Amino acid sequence: MKYYAGIDIGGTRIKMGIIDETGHVCVQENEATQSTRSDLMKQIGDFIKQHQEYTMEGVGISMPGIAKDDGFMQTSGAIKCFLKHNMKQEMEAYLKLPVVIENDSKSASIAEKWIGEAKDLDNFVCLTLGTAVGGAIYMDGKLVRGLGGMAGEFGIALCGKEKGNYNEQSFSYSAAVVAGLCRNYSYRVKERVLDAKEIYRRAHENDQDAIACIEQFYHDVALLLINTAVIIAPDAILIGGGISANEEAMHGIISAYEEIIQDYHVLSLVEMPKILACKLKNEAGMIGAARKLMLMKEKI
Repeated sequence: MKYYAGIDIGGTRIKMGIIDETGHVCVQENEATQSTRSDLMKQIGDFIKQHQEYTMEGVGISMPGIAKDDGFMQTSGAIKCFLKHNMKQEMEAYLKLPVVIENDSKSASIAEKWIGEAKDLDNFVCLTLGTAVGGAIYMDGKLVRGLGGMAGEFGIALCGKEKGNYNEQSFSYSAAVVAGLCRNYSYRVKERVLDAKEIYRRAHENDQDAIACIEQFYHDVALLLINTAVIIAPDAILIGGGISANEEAMHGIISAYEEIIQDYHVLSLVEMPKILACKLKNEAGMIGAARKLMLMKEKI
């Protein structure tokens, strides 16, 4: 059996796992993400050293941002210490192991295609709704990376028509959980609320502001789904991120999507993609990063 380190770096937490060649997570740890390059590399290196009973074939790293094929981080989200750095080269030099770098949403889609909800799909889109909106596109069974790895970055697509203030007109500022739902509710009630669960709790207690913001969130996500559907026309759109485990939220999003389809005459006449929740949840990034390394080594 071959083993791979799968590392999923988030802005606040880092998930580190040992993945075998079947996709089974043998070991996993969840820690606070270190903020400097040296500390972050040491954190990953220490994890690998602590599990030397597994002979590692290499390290797959999933993280926010737009990564070029050679591992250069054009953007890096909350992991600012690697912005404009070649993370692959630096990690390989430090860890003395083969390393691949992939965007977190693309990693999740790789995992879902391998052993998740999309294993029988050749054409699908994966949308992750979290702090921002991420995404990935599979066509003809292959991940589409596009120019510089930017394909599928739906969160930076614009949904407004005003000139200027483009950040606030991006889909991340409307359809994301934190930058969208939580930000909009916080502005509305003039209170910093960054936990969507708290907004849902208040909605269940008949907080009208919470109810209105959640309904707007469903509509905004549905608009993103519609745009994705008509531009790419996949067989299915998978929704990932913590919100995908919330059955109430998934029902609300799908209902808003179906309502637009019925109200928009031309869409009511054509076959539209089905909406599915991702299967692998919080392990998807680790598994997908490890799987990308497996595929890379198979080509060598």
